[in-house]
Order: sequence, then C-alpha cells, then structure tokens
Amino acid sequence: MSSGKYPCISHLFAAGLALCCAAVPAGAGQERPALTAAGAAGDAGQQEPAVYYETEGDYYLGYRWLSDEDSLKAAEYIYPHSSVTLGLDLVSCPLPYRYHVNAEYLSNYDYYTDAGFAYKDLVLFRDILVGVHHNLDHSNYQYAGEPPELIYTDRNAWDDYYVDFVSNLLSLRLKAPDFPLHTFVNQRHVEREGKVEQRFLLGDFNEIHKVSEARDVDWNSNALKLGANSHLGPVEVEYAYDQADFDPNGNDILHDAYPASVDFARPGDSYPHNVVPETESAAHSVKMHSSYTGGLVAAATLSSLNEKNNYSGTESTTWKGAFDFSWIPDPAVGLFFKYRHKDVDLDTPGSTTLTGLVNTLNYPVRQGISYDKDVFSLSSRYRPGKLVTLFATYEFSHLDRQDVDAWLVLPGQSNTHTINLTANARPLDKVKVTAGYEYKNFSQPAYNLTPDSSNKLRLTSTWMPLAWLNVYLEYILSLTERNSLNYLNSEPAVLLEIGERDGRHDQFLASLTSELSARASLTGSWFYQRWDVEQDLAYGKWLTAGAGDLPYLDAAVPYTDEANSFSLSLFYLLRPDLSLTADVTYTITRGKTDYDGVVGGESFSLDSFSALKASETVCSLELAKRLSKEWEVRLRSYVDVYNDREYDLLDGNVFTTIFSIKRYF
Repeated sequence: MSSGKYPCISHLFAAGLALCCAAVPAGAGQERPALTAAGAAGDAGQQEPAVYYETEGDYYLGYRWLSDEDSLKAAEYIYPHSSVTLGLDLVSCPLPYRYHVNAEYLSNYDYYTDAGFAYKDLVLFRDILVGVHHNLDHSNYQYAGEPPELIYTDRNAWDDYYVDFVSNLLSLRLKAPDFPLHTFVNQRHVEREGKVEQRFLLGDFNEIHKVSEARDVDWNSNALKLGANSHLGPVEVEYAYDQADFDPNGNDILHDAYPASVDFARPGDSYPHNVVPETESAAHSVKMHSSYTGGLVAAATLSSLNEKNNYSGTESTTWKGAFDFSWIPDPAVGLFFKYRHKDVDLDTPGSTTLTGLVNTLNYPVRQGISYDKDVFSLSSRYRPGKLVTLFATYEFSHLDRQDVDAWLVLPGQSNTHTINLTANARPLDKVKVTAGYEYKNFSQPAYNLTPDSSNKLRLTSTWMPLAWLNVYLEYILSLTERNSLNYLNSEPAVLLEIGERDGRHDQFLASLTSELSARASLTGSWFYQRWDVEQDLAYGKWLTAGAGDLPYLDAAVPYTDEANSFSLSLFYLLRPDLSLTADVTYTITRGKTDYDGVVGGESFSLDSFSALKASETVCSLELAKRLSKEWEVRLRSYVDVYNDREYDLLDGNVFTTIFSIKRYF
C-alpha cells in the first residue's frame, strides 16, 4: 500500500510509529534498573523504587503457497495468489514508557497492524490498521424454466468481483498532570476499492431485461471524534464532537437507455440509475454521571445529530436523551431504571428530477417518516445466597410516527412490552446453570416480519465432572406469532389485513474440552440451528391489460432452513521442541420453501427458485519445531472445500500452505 494511494492512513500510522520509536531508549532490549528521580542523593525515602523492564517479542518471515479451483466461495476472504508473509510481535515497558507492536502481513491486501504507546497515565496512543481482500460471487440467475418474458444479459460474464477493504482506527488520549482532565481524539478512515456486480432491470412489463454488469468502486469514509472529560466535584462531565462523511468518488451514477413507459409518463431516453450518494453528518453530545462509588449512581446523556444526503438533498435531525439511575441498598439487592428518548425529524424535497440526455422530468416525492421514540426500563437484581442470582426486567417502548398519511401500510403508533427473567445458579459444586425467559408483545407492528408476540427461552450449563474435562451446553428456543398481515394491493388499490405468520427457531450448542494428558488437549463441538415458518402469501392478480383484482392467496406456505456444524480441534506436544495442532470443521446447510404448485395458472413453480443445499469442509494442520531458544520453524496447511449441492454454481476449493521461520528475542 503506497503512501500516495492512502495518504491519510500512512501519515497517521507513521506518526504513531514515530511516537513509539521515540519512546524507546537505547539498549531497550537489556534488563537494567530505571534511573531514580532527580535529587537521588537526598533522603532514600524520597527515591523512586528501582524498576526493571524487558523488551521481548518475535518476528517471522515466510511464504504462502495458494492453489484454488473453480469458485472462490471457499476462499471468500483470501487473496487468491501466493505471496511472502512476515510478522512482528513486540512488547516493551521501559517505565514510565510502554509500547507494543503486533503486525502480520499475508499479502498486499491482507494484513493487520496494532501499534501503541503510553507515557505514564498522561499519553495513551493506539493505531490499528486492517486490510482484507473479499472475493464476491458472480451471480447467475438465469435458471431453467424462467418465464419467456424475462431476458437475461450479463455484460461482463467473465469478470471476477472483489472488494479490497482497508480500515485505520487511531485513538489518542491526553491527561493533564495532577488533575482529572482528559482530552481525546478518535479517527477512523475506511476505503473500499474493487469491482462489484451491479444488477438492475430494463425494458417494460411485457419484456423485462435483467441486466448484470461490472461496477468499479472506490469508496472512502472518514469519521472523527474530538472530546474532553473531567471531574467537577462529585460529577464527571464529557463533551464530544463527531463528524463523518462518505465519498463514492467516481462512477457513483450509472446510465442506461430506458424505453418509453405509459405507466410512468416517461419518454424513451438514457437515464441515471443506481446512484451511490455522497453523505455527511455531524453530532454533539454531553454526558455526565455521579460517582460510581456508593449505593446511588445517576447518569444522563444529551446528543444531537445532523445528517445530509448531498445527492437528493434529504436532511435529518436527531435528538437523543438518556437517563440512568441505579440504587443498591444492599449487596444482595440492586434496582436500575433507564429512560431513552429519540426524536427524528426527516426533511425530504417535495420532488425529484430525472435528467436524461434529452428529457428532464419531475416526480413528486412522499415525505419521509419522522418519529418520536420513548423507552422505559426497570430492572432488579436479587442474590438470596451465594448459589443463586435472580434478574428481572420490564421494558416499555412507544413509537409515534408523523407524516404517515401517504404511507398506507405504516401505523401511526407502535408499542412494545418486554419482560425478561434470568436466573444464575450453582446447584452443584462443579455445575453452573443459567436460565432466561423473554416475552415480547408488539402492538400495531409495522412490518409483516414483526410478530404480534414472541417467546424466547435460553438455557446454558457448564459442567466439570473431572479436573481435565469441561462440558458446555446451550439451547435457545424462539416462538413467534402474527395473526393479521398487511398486504397493499395495487389494482384495486386497497390495504388488505389477511393471513398469518408463525415461526419457530431452535438453536443448540454442545462443546466438550478435555485435557487428555499434560501434553495433549482435545476440543469437540456441535452446533445446530433450525428455522421453521408458515406464512400466508399474496400475489398480484391481473385479469386483463390495465385491470386487476384481489390477489392470489397461498395459505400456510412452509419455509425451513437447517444447519449442522461439527468441529474437532487437537493440540499435541510431540516433544518438548515439537508441537502439532489440527482442526477440522464440517458444515452442512439446507433450506426450502414449499409454494403452491402453480400460481395463477402459470406454467412454472416457485419451488424451483427456493432450494438451498450446501456443505463446507475445512481442515488445517500445523507443525511447529523449536530449533533453539531463539529460533523456530512452522508449517501450516489449510484446505477449504465448498460444495453447492443444489446448483453446482459455487463449487470450489482452496489449498494454502505457509512456511515460516520465527526468531524470538
């Protein structure tokens, strides 16, 4: 990564390394006592104690061989080419200075660096730089049996899609000497560069074109936070200013030729579509809280946020308020109250302009939804004895929407009631159990995916029957129920409240860790989850051209997805200088929706588009040989095989081997 390409990241990171390097005195790798304070010849009782420090760490150099076949689904987050690898792990505490560097380089697009520096409690600096290469799927949605009215066009059929992600997070905190005043700076810079697949529709209702084409992205976002906090008597106060912006740079708008449309009063022309807008925001916040010592603690926060879409002109102003109060009258009893308020004022332009090469058209825009939201929460903790702790929480949420007249599906208000009960217990000396139950009731839910009510049960246990054996079990059950769904029919224009939706989610995790001997340990786990839902679906019905009817109804359509994942991990110290680590994971997932065989007399079934069945096998093996006290060689092999069992479109495998030489110091 060149400094010219990423000026912000390189400058910040260089500044951090300069601070770190400047903090290291000569001979930092040796042990020696720290110098005493000035005036050491005086009274020995006024001398600083002798402090010893040591610089230690390691660095390595290696090479990564990589081979892949077919789809890169098996190597989703791996740069698919061989490369040199290197790394550094360094910690030093020449008091009053402290610093660390942890860095790993796998390729030009996959790396991690964490560097930090501190001087007493007056200066604290840290910089984290992360780079990740993300391989993206190239979709193929031209399945056999598609209606003849659909025309599929892939303008870049042989392109590979990917995004290179870079994130730099910098933080700096300064403290005034001998006074509780801190100032801080947090800055994050994110870049996404690569080529992605853009899919969109062209044509008209009788001849729809499904188009796929490559789109270059070069997106940058920056977020900066400045603030200060201090103790003012028994109260601590903090002020912070946040600023963020997103810049899509070039290629933020695509253009294509659209045919004339009678329905939208649009003449044929080349029009813009799939806009990626430039955005910006700024926020102010004030926080204060009383001393955390004692039985009574209060805290309050007030913040404002202004956001703007520079393409559409949409602006949003958000005010947030929070108040927390806790009372602990006894070590066994605690009471906690929380209040949250959020006011969102959304201002959208009354119209938008569609500008083609020849035509300029204006369309009205519905006013966006502004809303007020209030959340009240009351919690308690009770510990009747050393073996049991009980928790109870009640929460009420009220959402009041404005400007909903043009949004027929949205209700003006929605309320949510939540009750949560949790118990932690130690029924036996080597057994820990946690049981939790949560009930939610939704009044006037806005979306069909939101239930009228939900129930959730969570059970976990940890058991150590033997000193070398640990067993962990977890089970989660969720039930949802919705009695009246909302469907907005286009012709005739009417809001239908029909249909039901019921769901069930099961999740189970079992993990067993055993220390087979002083030189070997084994961990095995099984993860299982299943989601079942039955929902009444509605499909638009057209009798003749321009004339519609009430929709088709497909009652109690079942959907199921299921996943099983098995893993086994072994560590074995073959000799004092030779260790082996082996891992294997096998995951299988499947999903299916059983629609009605034929909808509206069409010759195709929607079932053909809903099936999912895939498996993934991941194996890794690592050998580490200590040549001496300072030197070590390491060999690691990794295999990932992805099997798309339903369509064979994403089948692929990747094989990686890394050989490295490490030096300890």
